[in-house]
Amino acid sequence: MAEWATLKTKQGLRKEKLTLEGHFWPFLLGLLIARGSILGLYPFGIAFGAALMLHGRKGTMMGLLGVTAGVSSLFLKDLASGLQILLTLLILSLFVPRLRGNKRESLYLGISTALVTGCVALAVLSFGQFEVSLGMKAAVLGILNGGLAVVFRFALRYQDAVWRGNFTREQGMAWLLILIGVLSGLHGVMFKEINFSVVVLSFFILFIAQRFGAGAAAGVGAMLGFLPQLEFNPQNLMAAGIYGLAGFGTGAFQKLGKLGLGVAFMSITLMFTVYLQPEVLYSQLLSSGIGLLLFSLFPSTTSQHDFLKDKPMPEVESTVTKVKTVAEIFDQIAYSAQAAEAEVGKSKPEIPELMNVLVERVCKNCPTLDTCWTREFYRTYHLLFNLFEWVEREEEKVNVQNLPVEWKRHCGKLKEMLLGVQFIMEHEKSIESWRSRLTANQEALARQFQSVSQVIGHLAKELNARHNVEQVKPASLARRRKQFLDVGVASFTKKGNSISGDNYASLAFAPTQHAFIVSDGMGVGEGAAKMSSTALNLLEQLLTTGFEPESAIQALNSILVLRSPEESFVTLDIGILDCESDDLKLIKVGACPSYIVREDKVHMFQSSSLPVGILNHVEIPVIEEKLRPDEYLVLVTDGIQDILKDGKDWLKKFLDRQHPQTAQELAEAIVQEARAMSGNDLADDGIVLVVKKNIFH
Repeated sequence: MAEWATLKTKQGLRKEKLTLEGHFWPFLLGLLIARGSILGLYPFGIAFGAALMLHGRKGTMMGLLGVTAGVSSLFLKDLASGLQILLTLLILSLFVPRLRGNKRESLYLGISTALVTGCVALAVLSFGQFEVSLGMKAAVLGILNGGLAVVFRFALRYQDAVWRGNFTREQGMAWLLILIGVLSGLHGVMFKEINFSVVVLSFFILFIAQRFGAGAAAGVGAMLGFLPQLEFNPQNLMAAGIYGLAGFGTGAFQKLGKLGLGVAFMSITLMFTVYLQPEVLYSQLLSSGIGLLLFSLFPSTTSQHDFLKDKPMPEVESTVTKVKTVAEIFDQIAYSAQAAEAEVGKSKPEIPELMNVLVERVCKNCPTLDTCWTREFYRTYHLLFNLFEWVEREEEKVNVQNLPVEWKRHCGKLKEMLLGVQFIMEHEKSIESWRSRLTANQEALARQFQSVSQVIGHLAKELNARHNVEQVKPASLARRRKQFLDVGVASFTKKGNSISGDNYASLAFAPTQHAFIVSDGMGVGEGAAKMSSTALNLLEQLLTTGFEPESAIQALNSILVLRSPEESFVTLDIGILDCESDDLKLIKVGACPSYIVREDKVHMFQSSSLPVGILNHVEIPVIEEKLRPDEYLVLVTDGIQDILKDGKDWLKKFLDRQHPQTAQELAEAIVQEARAMSGNDLADDGIVLVVKKNIFH
């Protein structure tokens, strides 16, 4: 089992972290981005404010205050636009926070922001007289704000990944748009000879060059040099070219570290400024130098992306080819097993074949053989066919006295015929039972071969892509996640028992995914404990090998079904948390309801499915949900849920009254309440696993 105990949170660490959960950074970001403009429009403030309202975490109020301050600074040069932005934000604040928690919150955010912005802009612009051009301008402003609001909401969800430097392309592009808004807001802001937009631009070109190399730095430099103003004038185009070339030249020295990057950047900046913009040489060098100083003080991280990675060595290519071949072999074996399964289903004998067996045994030595099967063939054939049908329908109730009189007159050995038919049908039922078991086993085997083929195929892709320079073990991942996962566990055993049949696990099975599992073995005591523990160990091995959760559960089910003729089944309640987002996947196989405790309400999630290990194929219900910081996920077994014999859901009402500080506090409170309600006369084992996602401060 994974090292789940290391996940206890130590609150208050890394207080200085650069996220939107503090006070200074949200205010500064809101202040700058609200001032940003494109072609005379101010779309950034409304979009960022709406995204903050939906984000709804610590730092939101400071961010909105910053947006308000930034908009207020526009009053001197554009009072109408400033009032329009504030009015739009005021209207959005009435209903956008209510969208929080909805599965389509981002879609509704974009639509509502676009509609409100467009309507307010149209009302303000056409206050005196309506014109078509003003309506088109309002529509463009609404669409732009709606789209940017969705992008900014996406960016806020993945801010931690951005500062770690291991973000995806989509996350990087979202934050690049925020940076464009910031640079646009900084345009023209200077303190003596220090140009703040150049300071920020220099810092981020160096940041991208260090982590992603020349190509990415060149693209970012060109975009940040041109897009903040989006004006086709010689100075703006020159800035795009200068910063694009500066990013490319700086990124070429990526392997030389910060010193090499800094020297390259300052050299290229000096060269281009001397020849192209000599009038701002001192200001440009001073501002770029401050950006370089900030970059040198910023902590370095090792990126998982490498845009200038070397080509795989021939040995690696050979290994990848062999691994792919093995995956194809397992695929072919799976197809063969499926084909064999289909052939087994077709091999059931028809009644005429069974009649031939009966004739060989009973009619062969009968003196009337020639009469029955030559002159009266059709009558004899229909008699036997009806006899088989009757025995198959009536089973053991058929005897000679129940048969029609004309059958007795026609066949002198009807009693022997009846016994023969009953024997043959019983024999066929036995064969059919084994045939069904063989078919089920072949089906399970085919699924396992397909799962193994998929795992090997994923391994080949990883070898070919060479994503991870450093291999990270699950236990190491668990220790690294202790800063933002708070886990609490409490349990009790049935009265008179010393061992609980319920078990749990916490498993870091992927770089961005963490599984929390609760399992209830059949019965109580040592046997149930061994069964649930075995199931968790097998599931852990399958997940860490590379099986998808659903495939791993099917594989576990097949193992338990084939393992023993005795009944051996377990329930599985799994919560899979995405550590880079709020996504939560609940997989409930024969499990009790689960709960998410939110600030305003307790939500219950349940499904109806059989436990693992009963049938050859188990239904795997999957529930897609969200688990945000400061919310609790509660997984329990039936020993907790069924404390009250009347079937009432006491746990949901109990959770409604709780206001815990930690996950362990809530887990212990649930167990104490269960003991109290049962009068300490516990009829079953019980376990509760509580998971809380913390906010970084």
